[in-house]
Amino acid sequence: MLSHLGLGSKVKLSWKLTSITKADNQGYVLGYETPEGLVSVQAKSVIMTIPSYVASDILRPLSIDAADALSKFYYPPVAAVTVSYPKEAIRKECLIDGELQGFGQLHPRSQGVETLGTIYSSSLFPNRAPAGRVLLLNYIGGSTNTGIVSKTESDLVEAVDSDLRKMLINPRAADPLALGVRVWPQAIPQFLIGHLDRLAAAKSALGRGGYDGLFLGGNYVAGVALGRCIEGAYESASQVSDFLTKYAYK
Repeated sequence: MLSHLGLGSKVKLSWKLTSITKADNQGYVLGYETPEGLVSVQAKSVIMTIPSYVASDILRPLSIDAADALSKFYYPPVAAVTVSYPKEAIRKECLIDGELQGFGQLHPRSQGVETLGTIYSSSLFPNRAPAGRVLLLNYIGGSTNTGIVSKTESDLVEAVDSDLRKMLINPRAADPLALGVRVWPQAIPQFLIGHLDRLAAAKSALGRGGYDGLFLGGNYVAGVALGRCIEGAYESASQVSDFLTKYAYK
């Protein structure tokens, strides 16, 4: 994919950013832990699209005020639970022309379930499940169900299975195959009251510190929806382009 996009070696995998310092001749020096050891990279501009709490730790040596503001965004936990059932386990009324079709489903709390939503992975993508089986990716947790972090993987699979049997799976179906459980202790940023004020405070602190060319991005800045993340990427690219244009004439 990287070669198809023309990016080649410009994209680095398994590189962990550990520090940012101002360079003597403008710009920034970024320190990375890589499979080959410690590497330093100098850049005229930086866009930080990492979670705000990670950015907070990295930026603290540069600006305590910015770091404090970035540490105050709320990310509740979410677990991703992937299970598989025999195709005949799907309720007949949920099938279209004998198939489980569509993207998936979202579950309002009024349904009396814990699971936030279910993606029909085997309906969306080919070869995700063998013939005669369906693959379902489920999300559970969120700001009203933070107790998932204390549950075992078996507990989470059982909770998802119980919910699915209330709406999608035949209650008498065999137990599912549990193929993967991943708990994200800090998953999706919540745009609570004061969110934009905290974001403005972080940006203002970086500006007061003279950190021109250092930009904040990502879903806590632009919004969590895929469309907003894409729009936010264009907005960040425009900011960097404007900055580098001015930089070139200094």
